[in-house]
Amino acid sequence: MDSVQGLAALIVAIALVAAAGVAAFYLVRGWRRARETVPEDVREIWDLTRAIEEDPRDSEAYYRRGLIYSERGAYEQAIRDYSRAIELKPDFALAYIDRGAAYGESGQLRKEIEDHSKAIELDAEDPLPYTNRGVAHRNLGQYDQAIRDHSRALELDGEYALAYVNRGVAYNEKGDFGNALADYDRAIELAPEYALAYVNRGKNYIDLGDYEKAIADCDRAIELEKEDPLPYTNRGVAQDSLGQHVSAIEDHTRALELDPGFALAYTNRGVAYANLGRYEEAVQDYDRAIELDPESSRAYLNRAAAYLALESPKTAMQDCQVALKLDPGNAAAHYNLACVYSLLERAREAAHSLERAIVLEPSLREDASSDEDFDNIREDEEFARLLMGL
Repeated sequence: MDSVQGLAALIVAIALVAAAGVAAFYLVRGWRRARETVPEDVREIWDLTRAIEEDPRDSEAYYRRGLIYSERGAYEQAIRDYSRAIELKPDFALAYIDRGAAYGESGQLRKEIEDHSKAIELDAEDPLPYTNRGVAHRNLGQYDQAIRDHSRALELDGEYALAYVNRGVAYNEKGDFGNALADYDRAIELAPEYALAYVNRGKNYIDLGDYEKAIADCDRAIELEKEDPLPYTNRGVAQDSLGQHVSAIEDHTRALELDPGFALAYTNRGVAYANLGRYEEAVQDYDRAIELDPESSRAYLNRAAAYLALESPKTAMQDCQVALKLDPGNAAAHYNLACVYSLLERAREAAHSLERAIVLEPSLREDASSDEDFDNIREDEEFARLLMGL
């Protein structure tokens, strides 16, 4: 019997209890329940706030409150607390490290680098700020600098699994899949239960085209972290590449159940729908991905391809143009725009877009020679010369 049912039985048994007394009883019970539902970290924030009120120069209290705000995703409040801790204690290396991490989470990557550099200046033997700074460099596309920082962290601690994973990601994004794989292998050797290492090695296997191994790594990551959506959508990509489109959709859907705001999973599921010829559903997923991440050139590009399949070239053209604004060096976006112009019988613009695509990715010349989307302009002289490499 729950507390409400118990209370009802009590009221029946002693019906002569004064109404005012019953109201007071409910009020006290309700107040107690409200206090019981306060999360533990909020209670910690209250306690630390009282400590700061009692001693406004307590740098440790500001720092600890900043940590809790960071864990809650309240990065602006966290940065304010870390900054106050640093004002009170200018050599507070940990506060620089954690403020740097908060800057990184809020997209302020150059400030993140500055803070980790200051932490290194204060304690050059701590590997953490090196690998954190490496992550910031990688997020800025500065892969060589990232690799140098992670390597320095590993010189300081040769068994630092996180630094191996982070360096592996930098190698992967640089296109050096062999060194990335070696780093992930080493991280897993050092920490066999480290789910993130399996997730990233699985992604690396996808890039290498070894989809069976990618699926095995995603399976292991899911065993270790069942509530992490990333290995589900990565496994979906590998399954999709093997032609297992329905299973891929199921995995992307599971990822979205775990994180409804996961834009990448919507994009990936859209690809699986498109591979099944379910273009309307693909467009819906790309719409949602773009709503969540308006800077995703891939979502725009994939939606353009779906619109082309739905015979809506003008709408596809708009998406290709947005994708190119977001990523001007995307060869696939230039190629798809060329297809759109061809379908609209705009031969000159098609040839110019295709030329840009081929400059960026020479293998696209061969693709264009047999692509039906260019049938409208095959007699065009400029297009013919372009296909011949003249």
